[in-house]
Amino acid sequence: MSKVNVYSINVKGLNSPRKRRLLFRELRRKSIEIAFLQETRIPKLAAFRLSDPAYSRTYVSCSTPKHNGVAILLRNSCPMIVEEVHADGMGRCLIVRGTISSQPYSLIALYGPNCPDASFWDDTRDFINSHARGRIIMGGDFNATLCPPVDRSDPRGDRLTQPPSSQDSQYHSFVQELGLIDIWRIQHPSTRDYTFYSQVHNSYSRIDCFLTSPDCIPTVVSSDIGSITWSDHADVSLKLTPFAPSPGRRWRLDPFLLNKPGVSDTIREATSEYFQLNDTPDISPQTLWAAYKPVMRGKLLSLAAYHKKLKLADITSLQTQLRQYELQHKSSPSSDTFTALSKVRSDLNLLFVEDAGRALLWSKQRYYDRSNKMDSPMARLINPRSQFSPITVIRDRDGSSHKTPQAIRDAFTKYYTALYDHSPDHTHTNRVLMQEIDSYLTGASLPRLPESRMETLIEAITEEEIGKALGYMKPHKAPGPDGFTYHFYKSFAAELIPRLLHTFNDMLTGGIPPAESLMASIVLLPKPGRDPQLVENYRPISLINTDLKLFTKILSLRLDKLLGSLIHPDQVGFIPNRQAFENTRKTADLIWYASAHRVPSLFISLDAEKAFDRAEWPFLFSLLEHLGFPSAYVAAVQALYSSPSAQVVIPGTDGIPFNIRNGTRQGCPLSPALFALFLEPLLQHIRLDSSIRGILIQGNEYKLSAYADDVLISISQPLSSLPNVLRILSDFARLSGYKINMDKSEAIPIHMGEGDMSFIRSYFPVAASLTSIKYLGIYLSTDPGLMYDVNYAPLLSRIKRDLENWDKYAISWMGRIYCVKMTVLPRLLYFFQALPIAIPPEDLHRLQRAIDKFIWRGKRHRISRATLYRPKDAGGLGLPCLLSYYYAAQLAQIV
Repeated sequence: MSKVNVYSINVKGLNSPRKRRLLFRELRRKSIEIAFLQETRIPKLAAFRLSDPAYSRTYVSCSTPKHNGVAILLRNSCPMIVEEVHADGMGRCLIVRGTISSQPYSLIALYGPNCPDASFWDDTRDFINSHARGRIIMGGDFNATLCPPVDRSDPRGDRLTQPPSSQDSQYHSFVQELGLIDIWRIQHPSTRDYTFYSQVHNSYSRIDCFLTSPDCIPTVVSSDIGSITWSDHADVSLKLTPFAPSPGRRWRLDPFLLNKPGVSDTIREATSEYFQLNDTPDISPQTLWAAYKPVMRGKLLSLAAYHKKLKLADITSLQTQLRQYELQHKSSPSSDTFTALSKVRSDLNLLFVEDAGRALLWSKQRYYDRSNKMDSPMARLINPRSQFSPITVIRDRDGSSHKTPQAIRDAFTKYYTALYDHSPDHTHTNRVLMQEIDSYLTGASLPRLPESRMETLIEAITEEEIGKALGYMKPHKAPGPDGFTYHFYKSFAAELIPRLLHTFNDMLTGGIPPAESLMASIVLLPKPGRDPQLVENYRPISLINTDLKLFTKILSLRLDKLLGSLIHPDQVGFIPNRQAFENTRKTADLIWYASAHRVPSLFISLDAEKAFDRAEWPFLFSLLEHLGFPSAYVAAVQALYSSPSAQVVIPGTDGIPFNIRNGTRQGCPLSPALFALFLEPLLQHIRLDSSIRGILIQGNEYKLSAYADDVLISISQPLSSLPNVLRILSDFARLSGYKINMDKSEAIPIHMGEGDMSFIRSYFPVAASLTSIKYLGIYLSTDPGLMYDVNYAPLLSRIKRDLENWDKYAISWMGRIYCVKMTVLPRLLYFFQALPIAIPPEDLHRLQRAIDKFIWRGKRHRISRATLYRPKDAGGLGLPCLLSYYYAAQLAQIV
């Protein structure tokens, strides 16, 4: 940010959706970081109305009736770390206290009474003295002036001869006792300007302003008074010196830009001209395509600026006229100047209303079209997203705390730099390592691709393949560092697919993408239930450039057809035609068998630490060669890992690129298949080791269940089997980078004595539960008879509780049917399929009645149940019949 924009205005009520849209449109247009609002008139129970995606940190002080009300809004990018919030309970004063770059600040929103009230000013002064710390920035409508002769106009011309009102005197004493200063008057000592016009008294006054503590003076670049437009008060603003160094702006394609008149035609012409001029034999396809993107980015930026200029031209002109007429009317109020002023203000408000009205109409139409269907608005209504929470403080592994955006960025960068280069000596040039890997893979007796199927992996990519892969991609998914979404590629598919064809086929035959194409942006999501101040408790999401993801999607679609022949049925994660419930049912059956036949057994759920991120490339690429992958395909995959890098995205900072030297890249469509292949040698060694005894049933031995990195090992004779399991895990970890997190791994013993368990704990310090462990969302109980109690009972209770919570929303009865199909049915279906246990029919009947009550809101309905449950294409309404789904799921398992 070049400067920090702070804004304050009396909004005269924000219960109107149109007025709220005008406010947030203004805040976004002016890039306001901190906004002080007065007289919001929003009751306590409706404070959520002030929420906005760009200003998710909203702090309010409301009173029970619809009067008063103040609020402070912080933009998501504002680096303030909020520590305490104090409200007076009357909707007149709000204090938000925190730190910015380790400097304590107190932001205060205040709405003064419009009549003399000495007790208010005394109580408010004490309230501020009790809670405010550090630098103070107070924005408010004080309904009083500090210096009436210059802060009030008087049509009679005798203001200098009249004493200040008691309200002005009380306000003046309040400011003096707190030691605050009127920053606008400091910067404009002889200027007369006002923020409110009273038509009744035909006079102006400056009752809205910013008060600051003296130590804020060096940080204030400028202070200004705006115009009276959509509110009857003018806004006041401050520009502060930056809280942090200005970061480079991250460009992302505006999804609405391509819909503006002439933009698509201009891009098509520019694309054609670019390739006609630059597609020469001496330029490689990789360089040609890499250079195309910044050229188009510059073109799109210029088009966006042009259309923005057109959009704001009329508003800017009217605002200029409005300011001129306001200054004339303030200096010499007359009916003529007021008429002209009102005409310009009306025209400007009409533009604002039309703009907000179009947005509101589109929003209402979109909500009407999609809110009662199985779509995003419905999902967000009944399962709202967690509120945006900026990363304000981080502790690294050394225990040091970091609070500034730059220090937080550096802590994450240091952590991920070490994670993505955890074994610097593990390279292809390490001959001893490569020999050990070769020996390990040879001993795994892995299957090989048949010669007849190799050609399908390396045959030339076609335009049809690119179109098919593009069809799988969502148009507005978050892009990589280049900023281009799939919306761009889909909009210009006819022009770009032939060019992508040359680029992709060049990569398939040995072409190396430029380093900037392999750059990724890492955004961080806090792990639920973990301490958000620890650097390791964030899930890194890699945003890779969309063109690279499109190429890897093609490679992935080709590989998917062969995975079933290369990976054992024990592994069901990301393998076509395999499902997670296959392993949960198998494991539940094994636990039942071991318990019924009194077989001493141990079931161990392994937790791999950063499994996808720690996979080492020498092991992975050697594995692909052992599996018989064509050298051209291996080379294409290696090209994707030739020089990748990433940068951590922290708002308010520029990313610092670092190299990646291990791991399958998150966000890459090929990564799940590569990881499944990467893990197969470990699972195969466990299967082949005769010293590890699994659960033997009718001549078949069962040792493993895996869903990607969620591995569950089932062994009998644990005292002799477990040391060999640990040996194999250690060998695999030493060569591949795979690492087990002992603290998070769990085990359940079946028919094992305490002496045996003590011996096992000395070898394998894993948490042992005597009741159950959770695997793939299912609780596996040591007592099969309790399987229903630990799984279905909590699930049915949660569903009934959700139905009661959702009942308060304004959803049509048809929308409620979609709500059940979208959220309730998938949860039940997974349990129906994943657990081989019986459900009492009466429990499903009770839940079905709860669903009927939710749909009809407890009222009687005249539609027969046959019509209600009949599919829509057969003339029914398609309400799920839970008992039918349950029986169908059980029959499918038998078949």
